[in-house]
Amino acid sequence: MDLLQRKLNKSEWESIELPVSQEEISILKLIIAGFHDVAIKKNKHLSLFSFLKIDVTDAMEDHLYEKYFQDRVHNIFSIDPTFENKFNLALERSTLIKKADQIRLQKNTSISVEKTDVYEYVLLDILEKLIKYKVKKSNKWVQHYYTLYKLMKNSISNVNRHIVRIIQDVLKTYEDEVNISYVVHNSVEIIENNEKLLKYGDMNLYEHQKEIFTACKNSCPKLVLYIAPTGTGKTMTPLGLSEKQRIIFVCAARHVGLALARSAISVDKKVAFAFGCSSSADIRLHYFAAKEYTKHRKSGGIFKVDNSVGDKVEIMICDIKSYLVAMYYMLAFNSKNDIITYWDEPTITLDYDNHDFHEIIKKNWDENLIPNMVLSSATLPKLHELPMTISSFKAKFEDAEVYNIVSHDCKKSIPLLNKDGYVVLPHTLPGAHDYDKVLEYVNHCENYLTLMRYFDLNETVKLLKFVNQSNLTKRGFSVDRYFASLDDVNMINIKLYYIAVLKNIISGTWGTVYMNYISNREKKIKPNLSVDPKGNKIKKSVSIGPGIVSEVGSSLGGTGLTRLASQQIVPPVTEDPSGGCAIYVTTKDSYTLTDGPTIFLANDIEKIAKFCIQQANIPAKVMQDIMEKIEYNNRINEKIRELEKTLEDLTAVAEEDAKKFESDKHGASGKKQDHKMMRQMRDDNPGNSSVKRVMEQIGALRSMVKTASLNETFVPNKQAHLQKWAEDIETKTAFTCDIEESTIARLMLLHNVSDSWKVLLLMGIGVFTNHESIEYTEIMKDLADRQKLYMIIASSDYIYGTNYQFCHGYLSKDLDLTQEKIIQAMGRIGRNKMQQDYTVRFRDNEQIVKLFTADAEKPEIVNMNRLFGGEIV
Repeated sequence: MDLLQRKLNKSEWESIELPVSQEEISILKLIIAGFHDVAIKKNKHLSLFSFLKIDVTDAMEDHLYEKYFQDRVHNIFSIDPTFENKFNLALERSTLIKKADQIRLQKNTSISVEKTDVYEYVLLDILEKLIKYKVKKSNKWVQHYYTLYKLMKNSISNVNRHIVRIIQDVLKTYEDEVNISYVVHNSVEIIENNEKLLKYGDMNLYEHQKEIFTACKNSCPKLVLYIAPTGTGKTMTPLGLSEKQRIIFVCAARHVGLALARSAISVDKKVAFAFGCSSSADIRLHYFAAKEYTKHRKSGGIFKVDNSVGDKVEIMICDIKSYLVAMYYMLAFNSKNDIITYWDEPTITLDYDNHDFHEIIKKNWDENLIPNMVLSSATLPKLHELPMTISSFKAKFEDAEVYNIVSHDCKKSIPLLNKDGYVVLPHTLPGAHDYDKVLEYVNHCENYLTLMRYFDLNETVKLLKFVNQSNLTKRGFSVDRYFASLDDVNMINIKLYYIAVLKNIISGTWGTVYMNYISNREKKIKPNLSVDPKGNKIKKSVSIGPGIVSEVGSSLGGTGLTRLASQQIVPPVTEDPSGGCAIYVTTKDSYTLTDGPTIFLANDIEKIAKFCIQQANIPAKVMQDIMEKIEYNNRINEKIRELEKTLEDLTAVAEEDAKKFESDKHGASGKKQDHKMMRQMRDDNPGNSSVKRVMEQIGALRSMVKTASLNETFVPNKQAHLQKWAEDIETKTAFTCDIEESTIARLMLLHNVSDSWKVLLLMGIGVFTNHESIEYTEIMKDLADRQKLYMIIASSDYIYGTNYQFCHGYLSKDLDLTQEKIIQAMGRIGRNKMQQDYTVRFRDNEQIVKLFTADAEKPEIVNMNRLFGGEIV
């Protein structure tokens, strides 16, 4: 995370102009429209009517059913002859349509409808599976019943009414046969891993977005405490709020502000920037927000913007240092009642007793004039924990209302793994054999329901299944009593039920529950025992006598002993010698990092970097060749730097001469000659021999740069790498890097980047930490944004503000984090919209205990009350 309060550089300006994907734009537009209608639902999937783009009439609907669906329906129900009598499949009316409609239909069906993703066909596919499994008397029919039940509630317009009627008849017929306990106990398959539920589901607002939009329509002064899990759209919420009021978006982490800017520009919102500002003269408007500007005389486009006129600005994005400047700028064009200050992650740096930001934060709060304030964070202190902050705000703004928005939206599971590879849940934590300790953990989870996101659903239902089948819950807490209907069965409610069950185990039976679970649990990530850390194959062996070892399955019976000298035998391995969970991320454990990039958070970046390179087992000859190329490139780069310095000096002289010439210009008659001379003196003019010669030398040196590369055997999860390290293991979803040669060549030219970091990039690994090479950071940001890196090693400064999509994460032993920062660290993982295989892997189990233990002395709470409300007595 870049906490430097500086102006935006060129690459950052360029990054905000890159449009987001069409899928993201549809979500952003939903958020904007959702401000006006919080109940909004949208679905990109089409019924047959929508696909064909023809008018809806009963006659046409009957005709389409007969033409496209009727045969399919009869084929499905012909699986069992009794279905013909059980369900009415006949049409309700004549299928004659007008001649004009026939012509229109023929015109719109040039594409084979059957080969499309028309929604009716999706429903019929699921219906067919339901019927097949029902006939086979397999419980798998329940999964397809649940899927149909949920999909029928989606907001797809104009689904053929005959298909709707038939499916509703099927659902009603088998309604009483659905065993809710079966659905709950098999919810991993039926709900979590059910791709159709996610793929065909409606897009709608999160509950916390509905609440904040409703609250901010209230015209009174307001303080909104906005708490919601990471990755659930908090950062994009200002797009909706800007529909009614102007927004000042305050962010300590500039990357978050730039992400919002990029999204805002993609949907034509008018934005301005206040980064590293000492006065309003430093504020910059995006072209969309410019009211007064001069046009380029040739292109006709905007040439120069008058940044002092901000009438059109809808969203002002600023850093902490620049807030007051941004505030006064916005007040110059808007009433204070028409502005919302949206403070993103206000607890950044509040885990420190003292920090340079603290004085700025306090000054911003004390001098703030905006009566509408949103404090947004996944780890914001609760309402009852901020008495000084609230009283301070109310004292300044008369009749102010306080809105406490707390969300625990949970659409995916991100399992927590301890250092041994076991899933962590309240009932598996240290001391969980003691029921009173379990209740402490559970009570803490109830106060921080966002932790449910990190309950592994598979391990959760294992406990629920045993407890229910053994009748070990108090009355009223059996699964059939808790869930009234299928409408109640979803991932959030199952995890809430898990908490309720743990609190209502029959007295004296917890020991049975605990021992059963512990004795039967398995590691989520099993150690790779097929190879040792050096890549040598490990084979199981049996002893056939003193000093003699044979591979399993070999036959030595009846043969003489031929070994005349002692040989070193690789002993069979039964445990991971690292003593940790999947820590060999560049070799034998890389295959466990699936679906997307991984982030490895640590304080000692160099230590992790050296470990990754050391464990990669790159042969000395290969490493020597790479280092020689890097050293050669370093020498080339040094010469380029000298020439660039010379070029700067020549340019400075040329500019000075140009200024002098400009001041000596005379008469309109010499105008053409003046322009000709000016062109000759410009620093990029090929006619300037000195500049041209230096530029040619720089170009020649750049062409001499040697591109280094690694054999795929040493690049994690490339095919050759997997064959060496995980030959007999399922590796279909293993994720690897995809870095262009041009990017590697560009990196090789950076002079202030560690050689080890250059080697890491050849392996698909980048580094995020505060260092002097801004260009290296920009390269890494670009690769991370496009998911080109296999892994990013990041310092603890990057716990906040990395909105990139990671599927797995490691928390190193050397991290000393507060409870809030642990949650923020975990929030870097699983930001993807899709349900993939996610894990958060702790290298220190004490961090997990801290996460699930109540902490009465949180520094964030103390400092927030102090800085946002005055000294605590």
